[in-house]
Amino acid sequence: MELRHLRYFVSVAEAGSVSKAALQVNISQPALSRQIRDLEAELGVLLFDRVGRRIQLTAHGEDLLKRSRDVLAHAGSLVEHARTLGGGLTGVLRIGATPQAIQSVLADFLPKFQRAHPGVDVRLAEEGGVRLYELVERGELHLTLSGILSDRPLKTQPLFPLRVLAVTMLKPRWKRRRVIEVAELAGEPLLLLTEEFGSRQLFDAACRLAHLQPHIVLESHEPHSLITLAEAGQGIAIVPSTVRFVSKKILIMPVLQGGKSLGVWAGLAWDPRRSLPIHATSFIEELTAYLSRNSPGRRFDRTAPPLPPEALFQEPDS
Repeated sequence: MELRHLRYFVSVAEAGSVSKAALQVNISQPALSRQIRDLEAELGVLLFDRVGRRIQLTAHGEDLLKRSRDVLAHAGSLVEHARTLGGGLTGVLRIGATPQAIQSVLADFLPKFQRAHPGVDVRLAEEGGVRLYELVERGELHLTLSGILSDRPLKTQPLFPLRVLAVTMLKPRWKRRRVIEVAELAGEPLLLLTEEFGSRQLFDAACRLAHLQPHIVLESHEPHSLITLAEAGQGIAIVPSTVRFVSKKILIMPVLQGGKSLGVWAGLAWDPRRSLPIHATSFIEELTAYLSRNSPGRRFDRTAPPLPPEALFQEPDS
């Protein structure tokens, strides 16, 4: 068995189709099918069930998929470790971030980092925070920048407080308000991010504690769509403080839960079981220094109670 067999197997499993996987790994479909059959013969187990034109993993295939991802991740770490020994001046750095973090943090920071490290090929992945942690654990990302999850076996570097904010059009009702309690949103039309975003899960948990059934007008993957609708008077948008605000025709209020700021600490996370390339360590150090002066949402530190350093995201059912 060779690593290429595992790469081919993982590609077919993730694509759910031999033909699609063949395009991704750049070999012919018959050759890929033959490689999968050879792997099954060597292991003595059936990895896929063929159902018409579709394939799906068997129980043995599900088990091998997880192990194959681990093996490939460790092989990649070995290569990166060798490059580290060679100086770490070149290589790939895979970073995941939420759309808001890309806009408010990485868009400004990355040009500075790349000027200092021209040999580093930075590749970005955009997902919701919960999904990003899964990709780090699977070895598909070196680092993730998002709200810190407390129940994951990852090492973290806290960077800045990430607050949950309520955004509304300028109305006399809210004119003099600086903050808003979750309970005050009862009955209000709400514009929310989808449940894959950590800020949405925090808000949902706060609503449950307040025995509040939110009146949801729209769920979206794009926070700026929610803010635009809020500016037009279509509801109150609930977004994280990593959003970059442009309009001056809106009122932005940190959300409180029982007088305390609703939010978590945002930061970088990585898997300590895998070797980080030296340029990833440089990225952590330089981004930490940069955000000590340029963190998003700093203005809300003056209007809302401080977020304690131990505030980390917990799964809603924990």
